[in-house]
This record gives sequence, structure tokens and C-alpha cells, in this order.
Amino acid sequence: MATKYRLKVRDADQEIEVEPDDHGNFVVTVDGQSVTVSLARIDDSARYSLIVDNKPYDIFAEETPVGFHVFVGGQTIVVGTQTGRRGKGGPESIDVDAGGEWALKSPMAGVVREINVQADDEVAEGQVVVVVEAMKMQNELHARRGGTVKAVYVSVGQRVDQGTPLLVLL
Repeated sequence: MATKYRLKVRDADQEIEVEPDDHGNFVVTVDGQSVTVSLARIDDSARYSLIVDNKPYDIFAEETPVGFHVFVGGQTIVVGTQTGRRGKGGPESIDVDAGGEWALKSPMAGVVREINVQADDEVAEGQVVVVVEAMKMQNELHARRGGTVKAVYVSVGQRVDQGTPLLVLL
């Protein structure tokens, strides 16, 4: 039996229907067009192996308070859910500590290619703050909330592992 989801992909609302097939994959239907999809998480990372109609993709998925940033083919696709994955929103749903600080951590191992902010800069929610290159793909990392940059912990050209703190917002 198919399950329907209402998602916001980029800036468009989409109804997506997902149904398991007999081979352990899923048939995903969007706007009347169906594709066969297989998705497998790689280790315990933000990296996934995605196969769409027998074409492989290496993707990263970064959870946000209201959905995901999906990095594929050097592009970021913003996918929003109606309620978010961590509750109904608010600072407590985006890993803000008791002092009101939020740390951006690298969702993958790679090399820092751009840092678009510095300490004391004001940042808007969704603003690209750091670009990390992984497997020859430039992955834009976005601020999950607005605030003031307290500190930047990395520099351009630095290698980072998954989970490495990159910067902190107040």
C-alpha cells in the first residue's frame, strides 16, 4: 500500500507517493511520474547511496528543524516537511544548548573550501555559511537559524571529519 507525503521541495509543494515493491526497493511517484528507488545509509554517517531507475547517486542529507538539506551532484536541494523531523520547531528542536548557542557540525568528511562569515557577523536562517568539498562536490552548509556568529573554528583548506564543529551561532 502506498503512503502519501506532502513535502516542500525547493520552493514548491509536492505530493509524493511511496510504495514498496517486491524487490526491497520503493516506487516513488511525483506529479504522475514513477521511478524505482533504492536508498541505503552508509555506515552511521550523513552519506547515502541512492539508486534511481538503476542510476547511482552519492548523496548527503543534513537534517534541519523543518526538513532536510540534501546534497547531490554539487547542488543543495531543500526539502521541508510540514512539522519537521525534530518536533514543532523552536530553538529546542535545533540542538541549541542552554546558553542559546548552536554549533554547525560538518555532515561529512572533506575539505573546507569557503567560509562566508566571521565572528560577530549577523546570519540569516538558511544562509550559506560554509562550503565543504567532499568527493569533488561542493556542499553548501546553511545556518539552521538566524543569529550572530560567536566563533569560526576552521579555516579554508582545512580537512574536517564528519561531526567536526565548524562554527557557533548565538
